[in-house]
Amino acid sequence: MTLSANPVVVKIADWISGRHGPEAGEVTLDRRRVYILPTAPGLAFGVVTLILLIGSINYMLQLGYLLTFLVASMAVVGMHNTHSNLAQIVLRGVQVEPVYAGDVAAFEFRVTNSTTVDRFALRFSFAQPTEPGSLLGRFFNRSLGRSVREREQATISIELPARGLRTVAVPLPAPLRGRLPAPRMTIETRYPFGLWRAWAYLTPALTAMVYPAPEFDAPPVPFTAGGNGDAVGMSSSGDDFAGVRPYQPGDAHKMIAWKLAARSDELSVKQFEAQGGGELMLDYGELPDVLGIEGRLSRLTRWVLDADASHMRYGLKLPDAMIFIGSGAAHREHCLTALAVCIG
Repeated sequence: MTLSANPVVVKIADWISGRHGPEAGEVTLDRRRVYILPTAPGLAFGVVTLILLIGSINYMLQLGYLLTFLVASMAVVGMHNTHSNLAQIVLRGVQVEPVYAGDVAAFEFRVTNSTTVDRFALRFSFAQPTEPGSLLGRFFNRSLGRSVREREQATISIELPARGLRTVAVPLPAPLRGRLPAPRMTIETRYPFGLWRAWAYLTPALTAMVYPAPEFDAPPVPFTAGGNGDAVGMSSSGDDFAGVRPYQPGDAHKMIAWKLAARSDELSVKQFEAQGGGELMLDYGELPDVLGIEGRLSRLTRWVLDADASHMRYGLKLPDAMIFIGSGAAHREHCLTALAVCIG
């Protein structure tokens, strides 16, 4: 058994890393949750200080002693300030809006400073799910700033005034549809000198809903499928131009009214009149097998968005769910959620 696989070592590493489970409500970063280690520049600073001390002892330099103790005291004071800059901050997970696969989910947090001291250079980022190396090795690599994967993660930096409150949105890529629980988040600071890195961990009890990415060049909505009665609907394709509507996330780029966008700050999408059924049932089983599971869900997502934009009444039939015909924003979110968690 290797050292990193020893159960005792694993428990110690987990305790050091502060791997708490999902935490709801307000979480205070008390001093027991804030860890601190020197950064790479801090280690170099320590080596230089040690050389100054050795040189002063060797040559009996009184001014050398003065300089050595002066810079050493700066490092000690910096350590205290770095740790205090992060301690006693209160965090609370607020919300996360649904996104489409391939987009970036923004997890919102409320950050409160109840003390009378301003806080500077607070950095928020989500940790990578996996990192190479042993547990203890990963821990010390992150402390010294040597983790390449961690540097690639998007980091949000804020300043927090005394007795102030800020809302911060921490981004997390959402490559796949489904539920995306928030991973462990790292809150760190290297203020004021960059010689020390203080950090704390929080696993928020937030979950993002990731909808399937709408098909980019999907065929028009099949208005006659499952329709009952005749009505004129609005679609993203047809023979008669009927106007424009505001752009919604997921709309095909080819349907954007680019000439109008050049004269306005807002994007609009072209609409056409289309003859079809007054009610529409979108059936997963009627789509061609060549699309595969994700292709079918992607096309249905596009059709749900188009049908909703056309103010149609529609329903959805999936292998593991049946949503009856309806309309409105709540009905659209219900359909998109069913598509996101569909098992095919």
